[in-house]
Amino acid sequence: MATPRAVALLEYLPLRLAVALVDLLPVGTALALSRGVGRATWRLLPRRRRTATENVLRAGLAADRAEAERIARASFESFAMLSVESLKASRLVTPDTVDRYVSFEVPSVTRELFERPGQPVILASAHLGNWELSGHVISFTKPLVAVARTLNNPFAQRFMERRNPRRRIEIVAKHSKDRLALLRPLRNGKLLGLICDQHAASNGVEVPFFGRPAMTVASPARLHLATGAPIVFGVCYRTGPMKFLLSASEPIRVEPTGDRDADIRAITLRINEVTERFVRRFPEQYLWAHRRWRKP
Repeated sequence: MATPRAVALLEYLPLRLAVALVDLLPVGTALALSRGVGRATWRLLPRRRRTATENVLRAGLAADRAEAERIARASFESFAMLSVESLKASRLVTPDTVDRYVSFEVPSVTRELFERPGQPVILASAHLGNWELSGHVISFTKPLVAVARTLNNPFAQRFMERRNPRRRIEIVAKHSKDRLALLRPLRNGKLLGLICDQHAASNGVEVPFFGRPAMTVASPARLHLATGAPIVFGVCYRTGPMKFLLSASEPIRVEPTGDRDADIRAITLRINEVTERFVRRFPEQYLWAHRRWRKP
C-alpha cells in the first residue's frame, strides 16, 4: 500500500509537468490549451455543469436555458485560463511592465487610499476574472496580506511558493487559529485581501445575493467595524490574451449605529450588491460552478 508521502509525490509530479509545459509554450498556445481543458471539464463534470447553469438562471442573467449554458460553459473556460495567466503573469507582469498588460479603472478617491502611506484598506474581491492577478498587481502599490487556502500536498505547496515568490504579498492560512491574523495587517497600515463571494458555512450572515438569500462571508464587515478601515471591492477582468482591466469601487464606509448585528448585515449586503454589479458586467468570467445558494 502506498505511503502518504508516495501518494503526495504522485499527485505532485503531474503539477510539475503541467507548469513546465506552460513555461515552455508561447502565451497564445498555452491559453488555447487551457480553454480546451475548460471545455473538456464542462463535458466531464455533469454535476458542476448543472450547478453552474442553474446558478446563472437563479441570478436572472439569462433569458433561457441555452443562454445560461453558454455563460456557464464560458465560465469553465475562464477558470481554466486563470492558472495559465497567473503562471505567465508572475514573470511577465512587473512594476515596470504592468502597463503593457493591465489597464486601470480606479476612482481617484480609491487610488488615493491605496497610495497613502499607512492607510489600511480591506480589499474585497470575488471569483471573477483573474483574482490571483488582482493581488499581484495591487501589491505593487502597497504590501498586501491575503487569505488563502494552503494546498493539501506539501510538495506542491513548496513548489508553488518557489515558482511564484510573492515578495510583497503575505499569505495567511484560511483557517488560521491566530485571532489577530487579520487585524494585525490593518493596524499596520497594509492592504488585506479577502475573497468573500462563496457560501459561508460558519460565521456568515444571510443576506440576498442576486435577490436570493445566501450565507455570506461577514469578515469584511466585522473588520471594518473593528478598525474603521474602508472596504474597496476590486476585480481584474480579462479583456484579451494576457490583457486585463483592474476595476475597483469607491470606498465603502458605514457609520456604526450601535446595533452591531444590524451593521454587519448592512455592510455585507452592500458588498453583495457591489459584487452583483461587477459580475453583471462580465458574467462569463464568474465562477458559477460553486454552490452559492444552499437553500431550496
